[in-house]
Amino acid sequence: MVGGTTGPEYLLLRKKAEEYRGKGYEVSLETPLDLLPNFRADLVARKGDEVRVVEVKSRASLGAMPEIGELARVVDAKEGWTFELVLLGEPDRLDTPEGMHLCDRVAIQDRIEQAEQTLATGHTEAALVLAWSAVEAATREALVAEGVLERDIAKGRSVLDQGVFHGVVSRDEYDRLTDLRAYRNAIAHGYAVEGFDEQVARRVIDTAREMIAP
Repeated sequence: MVGGTTGPEYLLLRKKAEEYRGKGYEVSLETPLDLLPNFRADLVARKGDEVRVVEVKSRASLGAMPEIGELARVVDAKEGWTFELVLLGEPDRLDTPEGMHLCDRVAIQDRIEQAEQTLATGHTEAALVLAWSAVEAATREALVAEGVLERDIAKGRSVLDQGVFHGVVSRDEYDRLTDLRAYRNAIAHGYAVEGFDEQVARRVIDTAREMIAP
């Protein structure tokens, strides 16, 4: 690997490492390879005589790594070795109106209260969407407090990835919110979801409250 991974790349790399460990491989990250001087592979997985060299890249970082083709050729030519390239889907930037700005703590709290009131009237799906907006707003606020530039977090799909990467979202919170995000995405895009009920919306509201607690 050259130049380090981005937050989303790091998370996907950790996921791949867990997958290989689950299959009985011995896994190492950021591993020097004699095959290419001054090169460190993102992941090397070994099991017996079998060796897998894995690179996790976004399309942008892949374009900045011209040696990737040579690496693949050299690795695949070595008996028992296999090269694997894992491409990360690019996060969508938000289409935003002029005058958009981050929510402050008061505005986040207000959205949580709106979600509570909406849930109380039986509009469960609307409550979930409001609560989810509070979760993302709270994550962005925490990222800025950690010194992350606002322009680098103006993305919808990657804000939680950045949150866990920078340590403002715990791994347990991230795993829980990733599951809940599937409900939010389906509802926001006009789908009906089996298994969705008041408790799902309640979990998102409670998580948003926890994130802004003193």
